[in-house]
Amino acid sequence: MTNSYGYPNNPNEPNLNGNSNVPSGNGAGANPDPRGEGPFSPDDIYQPVDPFRLIVEDLPRRATNIIRSIYGVVGAAAVLAGLALLIVPGKTMRVVAVVLGIYFIVSGAMRAIGALVEPFLPGGWRVLDLLLGTLLVIGGVVIMKDTAFSSEALALVVTITVGIGWIIEGILTLAESWALPRSGWAIAAAILSILAGVIVLVSPVQSTVWLVMFAACALIVLGVVSCVRSFTFGRSK
Repeated sequence: MTNSYGYPNNPNEPNLNGNSNVPSGNGAGANPDPRGEGPFSPDDIYQPVDPFRLIVEDLPRRATNIIRSIYGVVGAAAVLAGLALLIVPGKTMRVVAVVLGIYFIVSGAMRAIGALVEPFLPGGWRVLDLLLGTLLVIGGVVIMKDTAFSSEALALVVTITVGIGWIIEGILTLAESWALPRSGWAIAAAILSILAGVIVLVSPVQSTVWLVMFAACALIVLGVVSCVRSFTFGRSK
């Protein structure tokens, strides 16, 4: 084989003419597989690995048992919370209100104390943390003072928030999918989301009951799935 200048090609130099001195195909020059199974490509050598994928087989026994325990505890707690919401929703919401009130009081007190004792905190942040901590403590005391009213108000606020969220999600989905081809299902889902949000805002009290029942059923289903996962996690198929 000759190059563009008419001289023979040197097999030790790269070929600038596009011609190859090495035979191609399935012969000896076609990147033989070191295992002796024939030619292979770079795709056969490199296999991409997801860095976020949990390889269960590589986990030690102790880590597997810990993950199983977490699945079981979370699943049992979810099932119990769902059953409590279905059987005694009023008392369950009161318990949630009490827990929320305690959290507000503790969080507000810690924030206010931190604003007073932190030496390097800027003046503006100090005042803001002090005001926010005071408001949290006041809100927690109000919740603890009348748990029945607080639980009803909490459920109502959550329901209204869900309704507003559904409307915003529907509007955003409608705006994103309107100009896309074959977006009929997305447009229909956006319209349903907007209608559901409007219904929730028009009748928030009745919607609260249905949302509580839906949340209870969802907790039970997710809890059962988590409990089953606690038995199947890490077992070889």
